[in-house]
Amino acid sequence: MKRFAILFATTAFVTPAIAADVVYEEPPAPVAVMAAPTWTGFYIGVQGGGAFNPEDPDSLGIASTFGNATNIGIPNTAGGSLNGAFGGNFASEFDESFVGGAHVGYDYQMDNFVLGGVIDINALDVAQKQSAFSNTPAFYTAERSLDFLATARLRAGYAVTPTALAYVTGGVAYGEVDYSFSSNSPAITAAFPARTFEDEDDFGYTVGAGMEVMVTENVSFGAEYLYTNLGGDSFTTLNGGPFDGNGTGLGTGATSFSSNDDFDFHTVTAKLSYRFK
Repeated sequence: MKRFAILFATTAFVTPAIAADVVYEEPPAPVAVMAAPTWTGFYIGVQGGGAFNPEDPDSLGIASTFGNATNIGIPNTAGGSLNGAFGGNFASEFDESFVGGAHVGYDYQMDNFVLGGVIDINALDVAQKQSAFSNTPAFYTAERSLDFLATARLRAGYAVTPTALAYVTGGVAYGEVDYSFSSNSPAITAAFPARTFEDEDDFGYTVGAGMEVMVTENVSFGAEYLYTNLGGDSFTTLNGGPFDGNGTGLGTGATSFSSNDDFDFHTVTAKLSYRFK
């Protein structure tokens, strides 16, 4: 009985000491849960790239108020007709350009689908030149050029990953087209000048597609392709005869140089945007 008393007393004395040496681990701190990336919100940014058209414009169309087959008394031409004066002597080209500007837009995300709108404005220097060469010899060149372009577009996209968006886009394009005409023909004088369209505001359309990636929560980077068509027609009239400028035998006849080719081109740009979240 005495042994049990001694054992009990020893156990009662040692147990608190052992309990004091037990180490309790604290529960881990809660882990912050990152919010899923979203494309919803306003954004602003800049873009830069190139404008080009791999296809040359159509040749100039030439017509006169007195008929293309009328004998107009021009030396070194087949039969002296307007058609004979040119034959197949035509050329055309498109001048490429750097393009750069700024944009502002808004996107709204629904599951993986993203709808939005964007407005942008770009500086560029593209030109469409079309020339005819007569047998006299002389050149006649009509030109349309553009030094800025603005678009207002809708865009619809699909988030292929939470941070990568593929989209299509389309809308209205606007620019002020400059018309000019140059020639070394004696038909163009102070008394009989070449009359061209004045610079005019042209509206057209633009369509394309792009890809955009979020590199941080607020910054996205992308690439975009657009086809833009401003329509329109270039038109120049030489009064007083097509070449000699004095209207001999032609009265007040006139010759016009025109093109049915649309003023269209392609752009490829890289875009950097800041998104407000």
